[in-house]
This record gives sequence, structure tokens and C-alpha cells, in this order.
Amino acid sequence: MLLKLVDLFSFVSVVLRAGTLVFQSALLGGAMFVLWTARYAPPASEHSIARVQASSWKLLRSSAVALAIVQILYLYVDSAVLMVSADIPFRGVVGANFFLSGTIVLVAALFTALIAGGGKKVASWALPALVLVIMCASVMTSHAASRLEQRPLLITLSSVHELATGFWIGGLPFLVLGLFRAQDLDTRWYITERFSRMAVLSVGALAASGLVMSILYIGSWGGILGTAYGTMVLAKATMLGALLVLGGLNFRLLRDFPKDRVMPRLRRLIEAEVGIGITVILTAASLTSQPPAVDQVNDTVTLAQVWQRFKPEVPRLAYRFIPETDPKVGKPMQPSGPQAVNVDGIPLTPKLINNSIQSELNHHWMGLAVLAMGLLALLARTGKAPWAEYWPLLLIGIAVFIVLGGDTECWPVGWKGVGACFADPEVFQHRMAALVCVGFAVFELRVRKLKKEKDRWALVFPLMCALGGAVLLTHQHAITNVKEGSLIELSHVPMGVLAVFAGWARWLELRLPEENRALPSWIWPVCFILIGAVLMNYREM
Repeated sequence: MLLKLVDLFSFVSVVLRAGTLVFQSALLGGAMFVLWTARYAPPASEHSIARVQASSWKLLRSSAVALAIVQILYLYVDSAVLMVSADIPFRGVVGANFFLSGTIVLVAALFTALIAGGGKKVASWALPALVLVIMCASVMTSHAASRLEQRPLLITLSSVHELATGFWIGGLPFLVLGLFRAQDLDTRWYITERFSRMAVLSVGALAASGLVMSILYIGSWGGILGTAYGTMVLAKATMLGALLVLGGLNFRLLRDFPKDRVMPRLRRLIEAEVGIGITVILTAASLTSQPPAVDQVNDTVTLAQVWQRFKPEVPRLAYRFIPETDPKVGKPMQPSGPQAVNVDGIPLTPKLINNSIQSELNHHWMGLAVLAMGLLALLARTGKAPWAEYWPLLLIGIAVFIVLGGDTECWPVGWKGVGACFADPEVFQHRMAALVCVGFAVFELRVRKLKKEKDRWALVFPLMCALGGAVLLTHQHAITNVKEGSLIELSHVPMGVLAVFAGWARWLELRLPEENRALPSWIWPVCFILIGAVLMNYREM
């Protein structure tokens, strides 16, 4: 069991770190919401505020309990891996930085749950104190705390960044719940305006601290595209930009439109903000597993190498393997002409070349299918081709292709058994992606066949699409060559961001009033087309 945890550590660590940041942000946002945003004052209804407060306290308690559970798992996994890999007893783990930090967060989360459950009389001073404790413990395991240079500045920036993220993104679920629980328009308007003012300040702090940290951690323009860290920061910034666009729309609605017309649109836009915001936090968790770009000067991919790998070429749609051994002597083949090389110019062995050929072919065929899906979805959007509504059938073909062709050494076509395959983090994620594709197909076909866009099953497709994008953003590749890993991230991360945008654009198409659906209904098919184009240009050599 512990040996398997060692093998799965990098993936499990990112998942648990993501859970920690998500529930920590919800705890911070919930504390701000119950203590300030949803505090009673005219013209809000006292009865409606009481309803909002009651539901918000329950959500805060649930967030605190979830954070405690994640911390227990985090402490167990990290401790087990350290004990096995370093061959040290448990008492040697107790003093480790991660153990101290995790224990402090665990205790603070449990105290928060107790206060939210029945200790609200002391909440006005106890919750801010617990928030401060959790923030200090969280920063203990950040990149900032491990730096030898500019540590005080980076710790301050990290603290501001996490607080701003929690108050804004972590508070969004509470706002959605509050708008649902409030019974009158005045109360909904009241809490929305108060949250909006707090969000503006949080966005400013988030953007300023993020910009300075990006400069200090990336160090150069080349580090943005030349390292996995820089690529993830760019993805995070892109999604934050999308959140700012949605936030700007919300602000314009509050300022320029009557209350009765605003609320139906506002609630749906905030739902999309919640989804994209959680994905931003997941991306931040993935960032913690990457060393800062400034520490990878010798492993930074140059712009020339990026262009060499990603310049447009004809997709590979047929197997053209090269012989790995000379049949006459039974020894490895010697190159007789131009030989494929990796990013550093080192010649690849025939086996590695064939592995890359298979991987490229798999990506290119999938890209062709996704491109066709996007084009058919656009065609269906015009209303002139009813047969194009069946484009989700292509997803089942993609799922079959992933299982049979994605990892040919694994069951059911390879020599590895089911258990061994699922113990490999990369294969496990591929199989999960196949299940997501099947889910896409089943639920979206059902919606299109029954023509019930208001059916709750219609929301499965956008949610699974956004989930697939989030998985892609936290996808781990077992590659020892740092530069090759950076180039693969550079191809996968844009697809993850596009999938997230596609999912939440489809969500808005389904949830917004009918007169506001036009723009999102065109966005998600275009995202699919772009994902297909990226897949068809994927290369490993």
C-alpha cells in the first residue's frame, strides 16, 4: 500500500493540495461573508438576512469539516511516503514543516467547524483569529517560505494573494447560496452590492501581488513559455482575465439595469465565476508542485526550441514505425540517415522514436475527432443541419480510442494488468478522461434527443467538460527530461483552459435567459475547434 502511495505521490499530492486550497479559500470567503457581507442593515429584510446567515453558517461548517478531512489525508499520504522513501520512523516525521503546518490547519479547521455549529457568540473575534492562524500555517509550505532571498517580501505577497483569493473566489459560493436563500429583491441587491465592493478590493490585491510574485518567480520573458511553471502562471492569468470579464459584466448589470432584470442574469454569471474560480485554485495547487522558473535557468526551453516543436506541420494519421532491431544480427538498428532528436539535440533510440510516433498519432486522430465535433456543433447551431445534432457520438469513439490506443502496454490490449495500469498516475488519468468522454456523449445526446435544455441532465455536459479541463491542468507526466516536460505542458495547458471555457460557456447558454444565450452558444464550439487544432499539431520530437 505504501509503495503504491510512493508511485502515485505526485498526482495525489496535487489533488490533496488542490482540495486544501479550495476548502481553505471557502473557509476564508465564508468567514468574510458571514461577518461582513451578509451583516444586517437596512434596506435588507431582517428575516431574509437571517435565512442567508443560517445557510451561510452551515456552508462554512461544511467547508471547515471538508478542510479537516483533506488535511488528515494529506498528513497521512505525505507522512507515509516520507517514511517509506527515507526509511525513517513516524517520530522523525512529526517535526517536518509540512506536518506542523498540516496539523495547525487541521486544528484550526476543527475549531472553525465548532464555532460555525454552535459558537457564533464568539465568532466576531474567534473567526478572524482562526483565519490568521490558517493563513500563517498555509504560507509555511509555500514557495515563499523556502526562498533564501526576499523571503519577508514573498511571504507578505503570498499571504495577501491567498487572502484575496479566499475573500473573492472563496466567497462566491456563499453569494450564490445567499441569492438563492434571500426572499426579497432588496436583500439580494444589498448583499450583492456589498460583495461587489469587497471583490473589487480583493481583485486589486490579487492582481498586484500576483504580478509582483510572477516577476520574482519567473524572472524573464523566456521563462513564461520556456518552463512548466511559467506556462501554468500564464494559464492562471488567462482564467483570472475571464473572471474579470464576468465580474465586469456583473458590475455593469448592477450599475445600468433595473433590479428585477438584473438578478436572473447576475446569478447565472456568478455560477460560472464559481466554476472558473475553483479551476484557478486547482491551477495554483498544480503550481506548488513545480519549481519556480527562476530556479530553472539551465532547464528553460528557448523560443527557438518552442517554435521548432510547435511550428505547423501535416498531422500524422498513419503508423510508420522504424525497425528497432536488425533482423540479421538481432542487435539494435544503427541510424542510416537523419535521426530524430529530443529538445536538447540528443539522438533518440528507435524505441523512443516509435513511442513518440504512436503518441503523436493518437493525439492527431483525437484532434481530428474534436475538430469535427466543434464544426458539427457550429453547424447544428445554425439550425440548418438537424443531423449535426448527433455530434456527441464522436465522443464514444474518442473514449474507445483512448482505452485501446492511448496506452498500448495496458489492459485490454497490452501485457499490464488492470491493477498495474491504474497504479500508474498517467494511465489512470487517461482512463478517467475516457469515462468523462462517455459521460459527455450519454448526457448530451439525451438532452438533444429530448430537447429539454432546462432538464438538470443538460448540465452534465458542461460540468464534465469543465472537469476534464481541470484534470488536464493538473495532469502529471512521468518525464525525467525537464525541458521535454515543459514542452508537453505547453501543449496540454492551453487545451485545459479551452475546455474550462467551453464548459462554462455551455453552462451559460443553458442557464441564462433565452435572449442572452447567443454569445456563449458560439463560444464553446469555437473552443472545441481550437482544442482540435492544438491536438492535431501535437509533437514529441
